[in-house]
Amino acid sequence: MREIITTGKSLESIREEWSSKWACSPGELTFDVIEKPSVFNRFWKVKVSIKEDSESNLGSGVKISWDGEKYTINPGMQIESIAPFPTAGKLVYGGNEIDKEFSVQKGDVFEFYPETKKGGLTWQIEVKQDGSQAWATVKHEQSGKYKLTENISHLTRLSLERLVSWESIPDSEESRTEEDFKRDLSGKGILCGLKPNIWVDFLTGDGEKTIVIAEATPPVQPIQPQLIDYVGEPVFEEEGDENTIDYFACKLKICQKDEVLAKKIPGKEGVPGINVFGKILPVENYRNFEFKLKKNVYLSEDGLEVRASCSGTPLRVNNYTYLVENAYILNSDINLETGSIDFPGDVFIGRDIKDGLYVYSGGKITVQGSVSSADIKAEAGLTVFNNTIASHIVVGEKHVFRSQLVKGLKEVQEELNLCINQVKQLQNASGNTNTGQLLKVLLEKNFSQLPNKAEELEGLLRFKDPDFMSPELEVAVKTVKHFLTGLGPLQLKNPVYLTNALKVISYFLSTKGELIPSSVICDTNYVQNSEISCAGDFICKKGIYNSMIKIEGNIKILGVCRGGEINCSGNIYIWELGGSCMSATTIRAAKNSRISVDYSHPNIKIYVGKELVRIDEGVQKLDIYREKAILQVEKLKWDGRNENR
Repeated sequence: MREIITTGKSLESIREEWSSKWACSPGELTFDVIEKPSVFNRFWKVKVSIKEDSESNLGSGVKISWDGEKYTINPGMQIESIAPFPTAGKLVYGGNEIDKEFSVQKGDVFEFYPETKKGGLTWQIEVKQDGSQAWATVKHEQSGKYKLTENISHLTRLSLERLVSWESIPDSEESRTEEDFKRDLSGKGILCGLKPNIWVDFLTGDGEKTIVIAEATPPVQPIQPQLIDYVGEPVFEEEGDENTIDYFACKLKICQKDEVLAKKIPGKEGVPGINVFGKILPVENYRNFEFKLKKNVYLSEDGLEVRASCSGTPLRVNNYTYLVENAYILNSDINLETGSIDFPGDVFIGRDIKDGLYVYSGGKITVQGSVSSADIKAEAGLTVFNNTIASHIVVGEKHVFRSQLVKGLKEVQEELNLCINQVKQLQNASGNTNTGQLLKVLLEKNFSQLPNKAEELEGLLRFKDPDFMSPELEVAVKTVKHFLTGLGPLQLKNPVYLTNALKVISYFLSTKGELIPSSVICDTNYVQNSEISCAGDFICKKGIYNSMIKIEGNIKILGVCRGGEINCSGNIYIWELGGSCMSATTIRAAKNSRISVDYSHPNIKIYVGKELVRIDEGVQKLDIYREKAILQVEKLKWDGRNENR
């Protein structure tokens, strides 16, 4: 007999608990009460027992047989219900699978098909849609099957979960291989970015794990080159004539020779990527840039810095183009506070030039305002936007000399370079090392004009211009003349003397040669009681009154010219000449000059060469010119009234 002493809140709960534990019906249990509930103890204490014959007959009649595929279960008389365990296999009754606890009737027969696992290595490959990554879920499972115990006793309820056990079996020899893995990769379209030693990772470890098998190689974006600018914003967007630069709209500064104006930080080109499908992943375009150099700037040896080759005003023309204006910029009046100006380059004045001061420039002078009782000298040109009153102006005093010097230097440089190269070629070809003899022959045969040009160039040195010429240039010019004229070529032992002279000339032309314009212009708006001399052309937009004008080029007066005297070596155009209440107006022109006047008042004297033309009455369309050495005067009578004025 089986028995046990236990406690409980009630006899019914004790009977239900132990009938479940011993897998019998509650009526088969016998209770002997040991202690009833009391004030100090609320629990029943009993001895629970079951008869021997009942215990031995609990599982009688349960028959289980195995045919190699399934178990056949004959529950017998004592079994009241049977509970399936789908994890371990299928429980079938009458051809139908049972998925919940089933009541057993007399004569019922059940079939149990146990689950068998093949085991071994398995995997499932997945790929992201964009091809950035692929991974595999890898499982290492042991081969085996579930087994139903055939020794069943003392039960009225068959729970398969309690009656089955797992039995391992050797793995199948047909396990998956690395070749199978490669075929799966190909089927998924995975071509690139495979991780090294993937198969080793597949074979190691137990259970289930996720392994990254391939990853895209991401693109390496380019590092764009950077510009470090020390000048400021571009003064205009598109390249063109530098005269369009609005200097006074810019915040200009002065730079010194060899000062860094801009710096380039080099970039690096990008590297395209590739995803696991072999598709190229593009990168951004590499946007490189190169500096563009205009006048008075140069690049450092590594090509990464723009530097000034002279002092002046640095300008950033557009994004990557730089220049230095050899200029003095003053966006205010020239007065006692600023003092007078004497500058070798261009001068830009934002306002007026006040009484008693002077401005001297080796280049151009631009005045945004007016000039009053001032002294101005400009070698390369003058522009005055407003009035010029009681001033003394000289434009291009040294222009003729400087233009001739630059022109002569360029011609001598070009021909002498060719001559020296031919001397070296003849030395290499003939083996004759007598440099002077070869130079003499070449000068006579191929460069007959070069000695004359060298003499003319030296002759220009008589004009002293220390602000423009340097002692080194004078020595270079004299050296060239010495070895190219007379017996000089025969005295030349080594071409290095001429080569060094050419280097000095080249440097001079690179720094100052471009500063000399082909012609100078004096451009004014209104002139009164002033004296103006100009080596080039003269333009006045409104009028000239009681002034002395001496011009080497042409004159164009778009307004009135009254009083004073005009001297001109070129042609003259005047819209209205003289005035009825003015003193005599005199024009002195060269012999072959042409004079055109739209309207002329009387009391005008016009000298053409030595011949005098008097205008004693009002005329219009006055045209004076020389044809076949005879002075021609064409005019129409005018009553002094101009309807179109």
